[in-house]
Amino acid sequence: MEEAGLLAPLFRRQMEHCEVTADETVALVTDVQSKREFVGASFAAATDLGAEVFEVKVPEYGRNSVGADVSAGQGGTLRLPGGPVEACKAADMVFDFTLEGFIHVPERDAIRDADTRILRVGARQPFVLRRLMPWDDAEAQAVKERVQAAADRLASADEMRITSEYGTDVTMEVEPETAFDSYGFVDEPGKWDVWGQNMVSNYPTNVNGTIVIAPSDYNVVPFHDYYDAAVECVVEDGFITEINGDGGDAELMRGHMESYNDRDVFATSHFGWGLNPNGQFYNMAIHDRKPDETGVSASEGRVWEGNMLWSTGPNTHQDRYTNCHYDIAQKGCTITLDGEPVVTDGQVVE
Repeated sequence: MEEAGLLAPLFRRQMEHCEVTADETVALVTDVQSKREFVGASFAAATDLGAEVFEVKVPEYGRNSVGADVSAGQGGTLRLPGGPVEACKAADMVFDFTLEGFIHVPERDAIRDADTRILRVGARQPFVLRRLMPWDDAEAQAVKERVQAAADRLASADEMRITSEYGTDVTMEVEPETAFDSYGFVDEPGKWDVWGQNMVSNYPTNVNGTIVIAPSDYNVVPFHDYYDAAVECVVEDGFITEINGDGGDAELMRGHMESYNDRDVFATSHFGWGLNPNGQFYNMAIHDRKPDETGVSASEGRVWEGNMLWSTGPNTHQDRYTNCHYDIAQKGCTITLDGEPVVTDGQVVE
């Protein structure tokens, strides 16, 4: 198709960052909502590089029964059948075009253990993919080194503390083995990443304190919208015990989470900060806010430079899988590691 031909150079450039070579095999994992022009462009790009390429299509969210509720995404509902898992393990590189992605998929570790590289692409608009990614080799190397340096700093810390002028004050013990660097491409065996992401994070323990989501902070998932009113989340021993606020946002968040009748829904998950200078806080208001269907929120909403991103629910490091997952990106926060600031009032400290 014509669109695939126009997009092929974009996907070839990303494949080159991912060090796809002529002696490798590339698997394209899709579902019914994957953008076919992206799949076609990937076929063209991989073929142009001389690599073998094939497609594996999986059921949306891993459910194929008639009448199944597939409305709850972004929370670990996706499951990969055994056949596609084995196909991915046999490949050198996987491009993940599924709507939900391999973010909280138990089978992801089995694929990575086979040294297969996995890059989540989703269905974001082409101009977003281009803007968030580096282009030439020197730029890509600089991005990688910057993100890795921040991840090394995170992994070497014992305690993370997050504060804000709105009342956030929460501390946690860093879990160094869960610290990860996300620089937007996969050039090492077994690495998983998201196209253009640029962020660092970890899954801490002993999380205690208060997180105040301020007006205009961003709910990446599940609501993909800006908050209109402040929401106070009281956290004790890694679980949200209270959700307070005068506006409808607090009632919506509290009621939605309670509807799952699952204590793990209230567990805190990963904490970190964004590092992509090409990401902009306000872009989710300008473009369609639905994550990955047509918009930018599933990437840019997480990674604009200086944000504080935290989440709830699934945690693969603790074998915790729930069907409810929140990603909340907050502006204007200060993040310290063992008392040393890495982000001050929303500005990254280099």
